[in-house]
Amino acid sequence: LSQKLAEQLQAQDTAKQFIHRQSLANQVRFVTAELVDLDARIQRAAAQTLALEMEVFEALREDVRQLAGEIQAAHDAISALDVATANAHYAEDCDAVRPKIDRSTRLEICRGRHPVVADVLKNQGKPFTPNDVDLDATGADAARLSLVTGPNMAGKSTYLRQNALLIIMAQAGLFVPAKSMHLGVVDRLFSRVGAGDDLAQGRSTFMMEMVETAAILSQASDRSFVILDEIGRGTATYDGLAIAWACAEDLHERIRCRALFATHYHELSQLEKRMKAVNNISLQAREHNGELIFLHEARAGAADRSYGVQVARLAGMPTGVVERARDILQRLEEDNQTKLRLDDLPLFSFERAPKPVSSAPSKLETVLKSIKPDELSPKEALEVIYNLHKLLT
Repeated sequence: LSQKLAEQLQAQDTAKQFIHRQSLANQVRFVTAELVDLDARIQRAAAQTLALEMEVFEALREDVRQLAGEIQAAHDAISALDVATANAHYAEDCDAVRPKIDRSTRLEICRGRHPVVADVLKNQGKPFTPNDVDLDATGADAARLSLVTGPNMAGKSTYLRQNALLIIMAQAGLFVPAKSMHLGVVDRLFSRVGAGDDLAQGRSTFMMEMVETAAILSQASDRSFVILDEIGRGTATYDGLAIAWACAEDLHERIRCRALFATHYHELSQLEKRMKAVNNISLQAREHNGELIFLHEARAGAADRSYGVQVARLAGMPTGVVERARDILQRLEEDNQTKLRLDDLPLFSFERAPKPVSSAPSKLETVLKSIKPDELSPKEALEVIYNLHKLLT
């Protein structure tokens, strides 16, 4: 009540029913014995309710504990059924097939589709162009290394990722979106695609590319699957070409694993003639009335050009810049000095350097290997140093 009403209430005979509770700046609060009793009953009811809830909860928890084994078994069974059902629905909706998996070194996919891109295009009412791949790490029935060329936006990166994803799906026990798939078990899958830097560690895009590629080349085995996308693009042309060529050679000659290698260095397409288990695949594009049409179809053979100027125009590059680039490109192509064949490059005119022949260890190396530092006393260590000095002199 307001201060004025409170004074009027206290002046009446009924004021004894109201117990003063609190005075504020502009208000005065009162309670009655009935309200106090009702509040106490509510508090007791709330406490009893909480106690009853805890009692029921404890009983339920004890029942669950006693049935923990059965509940876990039911959980596992439901999880397995859920995955199997989802796989079945996916196989039906996407026309997926059960892959053949064995201990061979083959990777043969007929009319494979990217599981994500194909679904997105399907929802948009657009078709997805399926593609094949055929690799064999032994090089007996198929190439172990495919060099993938073609213009930007033609689908090289999608093609690489698509085949890697199908391998993961197959080895996870899922059906795959393809007409058929034969997979020799892969022990590890390595991917070097995209571009990115690490500013916090002071690593450029090219440095990150080299670090990741080095990790792949040092860890991959003959049963691995590797996809490399445009290795060497972040540095000078000849440097990048040399690095890409050396990486392709290492994959083919030393690691001998199944690999897809996308590149814009068309000179590398000549490796098909130099290495028995290398083949060329190109993503197709056509020019029609000055327009560039991407077919997204992988075919045997190397791409004859990159269509970089046309792609720049599609990306919205200013018309003046595009026309100037077209003029410069034409002049460069007319200059015979820029039309270097693979054999004209010093890099490719030499065979791989022979491995150095390891010589027998020297007497000093033999003595050093025989020393066990943890077992030497200070005096013995000093004697060892004098003996080593004598060997050198």
